[in-house]
Amino acid sequence: MRTTTRTWTSTRRRSRWLAPLLAAPLLLTACGDGGTSGQESGAGTGSPAEGAATGTDGAADTTKVRVADTAGMPSAFLQYGVNEGYFEAEGLEVTVDVSIGGAAAVPAVVNGETQFAGSNTVSAILAASKGLPISIVAAGTRTMEAPEDDFARIMASTSSGVEEVEDLEGSTIAVNTLENINDVVIMTLMEDAGADRTQVKFAEMGFSDMLPALANGQVDAALLIEPFVTMAVDQGATEVASPYAESRPNMMVGTYMTSEEYAAENPETVEAFQRGINATGQAIADDPDAFREALPEVTTIEPDLAGQIHLPAWDASVDLETLQFLNERMVRYGLIDEEIAVEDIVTAPTD
Repeated sequence: MRTTTRTWTSTRRRSRWLAPLLAAPLLLTACGDGGTSGQESGAGTGSPAEGAATGTDGAADTTKVRVADTAGMPSAFLQYGVNEGYFEAEGLEVTVDVSIGGAAAVPAVVNGETQFAGSNTVSAILAASKGLPISIVAAGTRTMEAPEDDFARIMASTSSGVEEVEDLEGSTIAVNTLENINDVVIMTLMEDAGADRTQVKFAEMGFSDMLPALANGQVDAALLIEPFVTMAVDQGATEVASPYAESRPNMMVGTYMTSEEYAAENPETVEAFQRGINATGQAIADDPDAFREALPEVTTIEPDLAGQIHLPAWDASVDLETLQFLNERMVRYGLIDEEIAVEDIVTAPTD
């Protein structure tokens, strides 16, 4: 049975795991759990209150859009594209808003609070399965082809006895969101390894809470993304698996979505956004070191850490095979009752 485990503070075994975390609280809010970081809402693009509405601001052919995304690597990608001028070249003035991350992203695009939002692929399918009028317009983060190069890992404490996927049976695993993409990939790996996927508990907490939870024995393992993967490795945690890459090579983990209404009424803006995403992803692929150098400016990741972490891959094209793979698995694992027609929730570029 999947259960929600509340986080709590333990005073026992304050080991060497905790010292770097307590010394760098800003770093720990930089990725993935919906909190704000050094990259505040609208950083580098003006006040969100003034730049949120779609329309022109007096500059010829410039359209203002707000894009919500999770603080950390996802929003860093967007802000890098903004700072480098890839969206401006397409006639867009983009405000990156990290105050509407995680589960709040879907209702934000549906009610028009934000024009676009980044979220994981399973969240998009879940929303569509509930009848919410969303449309995927571009892909976000993807896995690397080689699992050892990927940006996500299942990490275990050395005291847990978890060393391989089979050992996850009977364990408690920290995930940042329950009944979402993390459940899907972990249960996929367990099935593939011959382990009983029903004999695992998931504890919901932010990424920034997971390393202390591993250290104090609150959980046995955690599904971490960068920069927390590199931090955990440095602090002696056991690398168990690369859950996204090993579930499906080149998996489309992230997506950018908008509302069906906005996509229908603003096709030129949607296509401009798609081109901006594609140009940003191509620039990082061509020169990843430039993106690494920019990370301390667009997140609170320190320069030394920015040089060590594994970067995701970015490719704006929407992968229907990943959508269908996750669609089938979500039915299998009880996240949705029946498959949706994944091609119906995609707005593809016309060119």
